[in-house]
Amino acid sequence: MNAEGAAQVAALEASLATDRDKSAPPSAVHLALDGVHCARCENRLRDLIGGRIATLELDLVSRTAALTPRAGGPSLAQLLLELKNAGFEPRVLGEDDPVVTMRPARRRDMARIGVAIIGAMQVMMFAWPSYFDGVPDPTIASLMRWAQFAVAIPVVAYAGWPFLAGAARTLRARTLTMDVPVALSLVMATAVSAWRTFDGSGPLYFDTATMFVALLLTGRHFESATRAQATQRLRQLAEGPPATARRIEGDEICIVKTLLLSPGDRVSVAPGEALPVDGQVEQPAEFDESLLTGESRPVTRARGDTAFAGSLNVGASPIVLRTLAGVGRTRSSEILHLLRRAAARKPAVQQRADQVAGWFTLAVLVLAAAGAALAARSGADAALSVALAVLVASCPCALSLAVPACLAAATSRLAAHGVLVTRADRLLKLAQADTALLDKTGTLTHARLHLDRIDPLRGATAQQVLRIASSLESGLRHPIALAFFAAASGSAATQVRVEAGRGVEGFVDGRRYRIGPATERIAGQDDALTWITLSDEQGSLAHFGLSAPVRDEAFETIDRLDRLGLRVELLTGDTTAPARRIASALRIPKFAAGQTPEDKLARLRALQAQGGVVLCVGDGLNDAPFLAAADASFAMPGGSAVAQARADFVLVSDRLDGLPLAIDVARQVRKRIRQNLAWAALYNLSVLPLAMVGWLPPWLAAAGMSLSSLVVVANAMRLRLPEKK
Repeated sequence: MNAEGAAQVAALEASLATDRDKSAPPSAVHLALDGVHCARCENRLRDLIGGRIATLELDLVSRTAALTPRAGGPSLAQLLLELKNAGFEPRVLGEDDPVVTMRPARRRDMARIGVAIIGAMQVMMFAWPSYFDGVPDPTIASLMRWAQFAVAIPVVAYAGWPFLAGAARTLRARTLTMDVPVALSLVMATAVSAWRTFDGSGPLYFDTATMFVALLLTGRHFESATRAQATQRLRQLAEGPPATARRIEGDEICIVKTLLLSPGDRVSVAPGEALPVDGQVEQPAEFDESLLTGESRPVTRARGDTAFAGSLNVGASPIVLRTLAGVGRTRSSEILHLLRRAAARKPAVQQRADQVAGWFTLAVLVLAAAGAALAARSGADAALSVALAVLVASCPCALSLAVPACLAAATSRLAAHGVLVTRADRLLKLAQADTALLDKTGTLTHARLHLDRIDPLRGATAQQVLRIASSLESGLRHPIALAFFAAASGSAATQVRVEAGRGVEGFVDGRRYRIGPATERIAGQDDALTWITLSDEQGSLAHFGLSAPVRDEAFETIDRLDRLGLRVELLTGDTTAPARRIASALRIPKFAAGQTPEDKLARLRALQAQGGVVLCVGDGLNDAPFLAAADASFAMPGGSAVAQARADFVLVSDRLDGLPLAIDVARQVRKRIRQNLAWAALYNLSVLPLAMVGWLPPWLAAAGMSLSSLVVVANAMRLRLPEKK
């Protein structure tokens, strides 16, 4: 590394020194990469740093990445400098330091666009004699030629520098991107025109070169702006939590970097500010959690409840938050990780498109040479015009963006409506779904069950059996376990063993107990309740009757699924009576009660064997197997971590109406992808022959290339979603 590079690394290291605890293991860093344009750029970036870091998740459409430096490997500052020198223009999302964010790049881009547009207009004004048959005085004509030279050279050198520098970097890396044919066309047009200016004869292409730069820069600017809209949710999550926090230290409040907060720290959050980390509130408060759930209405959190990083304090007074985890382990960071994982998963159609686009640039260079050779019979000017048109007209970027632009737009917009897409490739499967298998408790009903009845047996008291049951269920997140939360005695059972769909077993006060679904008829049983039994080694000790109200939106959700053409079935581990009651109330034609995880999985496999495309919705540990095996699966946010890990979608708004919404969006995505692929193929198959035979002027070719990618991204943005209520 040279002295200048070492100085830049030292400056970056100094700017990052106060942000991170060097004794801590490296954590993921979220970057915006404005220099990534196509699949070739993505491959070049992976080749540059992929083998020297722990993890890399890259989203081509949003031009963002999450990388984790490897312990003992290059520092973050070195990686940023390498990415900057390679032309990827990295910016650390959520950081305020101008050395790291490189905000001046934005102003330079706008300055280049302005210079290119004004310069192109001036050059075209000086080139007016060539647009008409009339020939001005030779002295004036010569003056006009030199004026074009004087304006065009600095315009191409300054405004066209991103293309020229990008081509040089990719050639040094022995690869090809679209910067290469663009830069080659600029160099050819400018060099030939400069030679002819000095020679005093022959047509000039300064107007073509400057117009190339203006159109391409403008096209990239609008494409970037449209991409940013498509992935707005991703960037909002990355930049949501504030970079600093007010940590309470005794009687003082100190401003510290959020990255330096530790579990147990007490943080003050002023009205209108976002929470820096997840934590427990020390007094009742209201929060705007729309960034995380898409729900615009304020949410009230009681003392001791958990509030999440990125939520806004919408109350009238400051609140105190006791942090639960560091900045890298918040709910917002988990959602961000899932969104990035979704973007990293490429469906088969996208992989094939990337393969075609990868070879496309080389094919363009070959076609440009072939077209120029054929046109050379009509003269050098015709050959040059054809070569320029072919080099500029082609656009593999449209092909590379055809699929990911649609997936990114859908992922971002669904997140804004409370549906978190964790595997974007599953959207295409969801679009084909014809059957929906739904769990009952915590899915069609509210997750919070109510303990309505206790029937102690064998002389035990209600207080005794309730204490034993709450000890067994302590620490579990299933809706049944949460029903005993209010009666928790503070002492958890030991040697706890959970059997999915069968209950919980453990030791309380040295005795073995088990709690699970009732297997016998209970005296005076209310069939509207869900019954579970507590037993010991001698037999049943108590029966508990629990109720779960049906979700308000469940009725409309089932109706919408029916209108979308899906067959709906209810599969539940509950007994027949409650299952029949729920199915009847929601007009679900088919249900099955007493279902074990194996039974649910068997039903799913049977439907798939008949050619069905099945989506599954569940929330508990017992739902994890059939969620993992489903063609598309949804988990509720209050369910088990295992169920959420297996699901392709998470309804973070805790509302079922996100289910038909996701299906409708998935079908729109499938349609938009087909349109984009058809457009990308039709465009390239149309313009390349026209350019090769000389029927497509170079300036029109540049306009077509700029518009082709913009059309693909804009089409992806046409997804129709209802207004949030």
